[in-house]
Amino acid sequence: MSKRSLVASGAGIKLAKQALERKSLTQKALTVEVGLSWATVNNFFNQKPIDRINFEEICTFLDLEWHDIVAPFAEKEEVVQQTPLEKIWQQLTALGSPTEQMGLVLVKEETLGWGKKIGSYYEKSVRLGNYIQFEINLQTPGYLLLIQKDTCGQIWCFCPSPFAPQPQLENGKTSLPQMGSPMTAFPVEGKPGKEQILAIISPSIPNLQWLLQDSDEVLELTESHLMELISYVNKNDGNQILYTEYQILK
Repeated sequence: MSKRSLVASGAGIKLAKQALERKSLTQKALTVEVGLSWATVNNFFNQKPIDRINFEEICTFLDLEWHDIVAPFAEKEEVVQQTPLEKIWQQLTALGSPTEQMGLVLVKEETLGWGKKIGSYYEKSVRLGNYIQFEINLQTPGYLLLIQKDTCGQIWCFCPSPFAPQPQLENGKTSLPQMGSPMTAFPVEGKPGKEQILAIISPSIPNLQWLLQDSDEVLELTESHLMELISYVNKNDGNQILYTEYQILK
């Protein structure tokens, strides 16, 4: 077996088939969703070696961790261990409640204006090259702190930021980028995988030193930023914490 190839275990195939059923998909429909050939998908489900990148992409689309699906004889030493940043992020997201109050909206990029939204529901997966806006429906007024963990494991503060310079919001729907920001929609870039969003809605401006920084760039958050945020959340009642995730496909 090529060093760049992986094979699914029997137990892994069972999980993958269950995931297909949950999504009401056939194996042939899966080829369209992930943009891979029928031969690749067929080999995956028949426990034949496929390229590692394709293996991981199929698992990601099915909301499965690839190292839970791969056969025991595959290269386990390559399994990436959680970094300290990821462990702290996991602690933070555990404080949030999964929600349908926020999510991605596909946008048709136009020459002028702020784009045309497609559909009225939040996307669970988008493709590289798509354009999106992020929408949140606030039940009460508050200060919005919106944090994203991308597919590379980096964590960013998107509100407040140059794309959301007005974090103090009234109740109702609001979209990022906000009107007047440097772009009208976010291009989907990077690599395939899962992205996560955490929204913290506070009655007033959180007492966080890094929120006071004035910059023309989105702030990348470090372990110390997240530890300060966890401390703030634990010490202050009245915050609403929401969580959602979605898949980036090739």
